[in-house]
Amino acid sequence: MPQPVTIGKIQSVFRRHERQYCFFTITGRDEDFLYYTHTSCPLRSLVFGRDFVGQIPQLIKDEEQFIECGLGLLVEGGVALDSEDFVAWHYSIAEANRVLTGLRGRLGEEGQWIRLFSGKRGVSCLKV
Repeated sequence: MPQPVTIGKIQSVFRRHERQYCFFTITGRDEDFLYYTHTSCPLRSLVFGRDFVGQIPQLIKDEEQFIECGLGLLVEGGVALDSEDFVAWHYSIAEANRVLTGLRGRLGEEGQWIRLFSGKRGVSCLKV
């Protein structure tokens, strides 16, 4: 049975461009994590990489930029849902859902906007 995920630090939670964002860490991992979801359409993603937190101040200054796009090549992997399409790279839907379950638990009532990935739609797996 997979081990539960322990969320380390909640670094930032905010809304912008019809999206809700949460930057956080996982205990025992060196990467930063970002979960975001669109507030009115089926678009959400959990991604991880290095130095996301260091990028937040600059990303917030550029009001035209979507936060997730500004991270660019810092993203090392994750799971994304865009309408009917799933993409998973260097991470599985099961792993992502364990993280999201831990994040919802850590945020309590404030985390009700976080939704798990169902895996019922087509999945593209990218391995680099």
